[in-house]
Amino acid sequence: MTDVNDEPWFSTQQQLIDDERGVERDALLQKLADSARSVKRQMDAGVTPGEFARLDKLRLGLEAATDVVASVWRRHHPA
Repeated sequence: MTDVNDEPWFSTQQQLIDDERGVERDALLQKLADSARSVKRQMDAGVTPGEFARLDKLRLGLEAATDVVASVWRRHHPA
């Protein structure tokens, strides 16, 4: 019997499981970092307080996604 917790919920999770060499992981991490830099530039350029709050939530979400990608990959590819 297969444990439900072992089955991937998302296609990205499956990509990371299948990614033995870390190529997909690195590409995802690069996209997330690029997006986070773009958001930070917008925040630094000066925006309204409401826009700043929205951008800061987006930045925090990108940071969390970065942590999740790294964690999922490590879980399936321990050193």
